[in-house]
Amino acid sequence: MLNRRSFSDVLPESPKSARKKEEARQAEFVRIGQALKLKTIVRGDAPTSLVNTGLCRKEPWESQSFCTSFTYDIVAGDSWGQSLLVATESAGVMLLEDSSSLPPVQVFDKTLTVKQMHVLEPLDLLIIRADKGKDARLYVYRLSTLKRGVEERQLVRTKGDSRENKLEKTRGCHLYSINTHHGAELRIVAAIRNKLLLITRKQPRCDCLTFVGMSTGASDSPVEEFQYIREICLCDSPVIMSLVDGPTGENDHMICVAYKHQFDLINESTGDAYRLHHVDSNRVNFVAAIDVYEDGEAGLLLCYNNLCTYKKVCPFNGATPMIQPNSSDFQFSWNQMPNSIVCAFPYILAFTTDSIEIRLVVNGNLVYTAVVPELQLIASRSDIYFMSSAPVNSASNCSSRDTSSQSSPQTPTGYEMPIFPSPLGDGEAPSKHIYKIPLSNLVGRSIERPLKSPLVNKVLTTPAPGVTAPVPVIPATPSLSLSRMEIKEIASRTRKELLGKWVLCVCMPERTSQAMKPMKNTHKS
Repeated sequence: MLNRRSFSDVLPESPKSARKKEEARQAEFVRIGQALKLKTIVRGDAPTSLVNTGLCRKEPWESQSFCTSFTYDIVAGDSWGQSLLVATESAGVMLLEDSSSLPPVQVFDKTLTVKQMHVLEPLDLLIIRADKGKDARLYVYRLSTLKRGVEERQLVRTKGDSRENKLEKTRGCHLYSINTHHGAELRIVAAIRNKLLLITRKQPRCDCLTFVGMSTGASDSPVEEFQYIREICLCDSPVIMSLVDGPTGENDHMICVAYKHQFDLINESTGDAYRLHHVDSNRVNFVAAIDVYEDGEAGLLLCYNNLCTYKKVCPFNGATPMIQPNSSDFQFSWNQMPNSIVCAFPYILAFTTDSIEIRLVVNGNLVYTAVVPELQLIASRSDIYFMSSAPVNSASNCSSRDTSSQSSPQTPTGYEMPIFPSPLGDGEAPSKHIYKIPLSNLVGRSIERPLKSPLVNKVLTTPAPGVTAPVPVIPATPSLSLSRMEIKEIASRTRKELLGKWVLCVCMPERTSQAMKPMKNTHKS
């Protein structure tokens, strides 16, 4: 998941000391950078490679065409496997396949006006927020039931068909949020004016086959599996919300809410509120609150106006978060005010009305800027989907750093001149284009490490004599304290590994002439 890429995910084991942790992280960043540079040179995409000048090499953020002729306005969406489930204003909810030859399939008609949705494939769940005002509610469906209806070409579902799928106590809900680590327990917070309703769903402890069998059983509605836990009253209606996992998972989960001119942290168990950040501005446009984790300790990337501020909210002192200035806190600004923010470590992407701005999470440095007219982000929970009124030019596949190497880090490094469509005829609906940025391209398989859950390092109890201890799903990793000499030894070992790869590359006849000079420069650096 995009927003779960932690700042320390690049470290297989992290030391306890903050200074040693930062040194180890910098050494690991250097190692990763050298490995990526080596991979680029061997592939022939380096600027100094003879096989390719690098002017038109593929970048991680390169978009792929998903749908070239979609005529409806999209309100919300989420990815479903390789497909895209979208809610429109005038045509209901439609399923788009990754093929131009297959037409969209209608799942719900326009009587169900969906405003927000989440597709949770591991839990076989679809969560939507439909209608507005007092009639707004949360609905829950089984994906297997919806999939069976689509495959069998059954009648399109209406609002009347969803009576058994309502979460009744959510009447009047104008916003909801879910936790991103919902392997053991799904938590939903529904905002009803200035009241928060906490809802949970326990995942059954059974194997996959049994779970699928339960999902496709007699009951097509999973409403009975959800429990209403408690209500929390706030001083105002929240504009955005984000659920923050506690380090132990026992009465220390938090909810970040934004309203008025502030971000507050709400304790899920007690309802106590703590001031996290105050915005010193006359007008505030809240964008997002993204939860990130470092060794199980939570932090929040608060996005408002054209600023992003990182705040660390751990360690916890019992149930009370210690919110105070920290050396790891930082802030950076965007060139334009974003409408949406997506975190895909090591990148963070801002989607404005007419551009995509890409920066590095660790320091906020600008990497790339692309002009996309009438841009709208559709989904970002796995792969990133966005819509534009004009096709993206092939120039977007070219790197801007080769032509704008002297640009300042705070100025756009390149723009693509879009190809605008021809004027529409009378009665002709404007056709829009949907594009996809694969998550694997942004994150990179070579540098991706297992995500760290806040509950990884729980203490395992010793089994009684004669009882075989169960094998843990995620083993606890002991902390490693690194000294400067050990870090130097790691760097030396990394250089030897790179040198060994260089020798192998030189032995490849077809790559010898292209790789020799770049590899020597890399070894010197």
